[in-house]
Amino acid sequence: MRNRYWFLKGFDNFYRNLQKESGSAVVEFVALAIPLFIPIFIYINSFASISGNESVIRTLAREGVRAYAASDNDFSGRATSAQAVQVIAKELGLTNSEMQSLEANYDCSRFPCLSANSRIRLTISFVDEQSHRMISASAQENISPWK
Repeated sequence: MRNRYWFLKGFDNFYRNLQKESGSAVVEFVALAIPLFIPIFIYINSFASISGNESVIRTLAREGVRAYAASDNDFSGRATSAQAVQVIAKELGLTNSEMQSLEANYDCSRFPCLSANSRIRLTISFVDEQSHRMISASAQENISPWK
């Protein structure tokens, strides 16, 4: 004859398995780790954005001053440099508002800037659209003494 309470045996096994608590450490870890990792991911994302824009501004300064030094005179040097900075900024992914906030400052050790044995320094800056932080970088070129 079949036991009338056969279903209780299955329930009893299920209840014993719940009491073992195997796997509960994983659930507790996930419940504690997720709130801790979310701020870390936000910080890493913000840091990556700022770091990427600092790399972009260094490239802009370096290429802008290089375009200035490769030109024939000071007037065409500033025009060529400004044009190179705008084209490269667009290619490197700056937004329109970041490109509008670009500021360039040229500093020359002699006048005219492209005279022999002089130094040209370009300091360029813009406001990061995501963090609203001013990012700037400088680069310099030395003009040959035989120019």
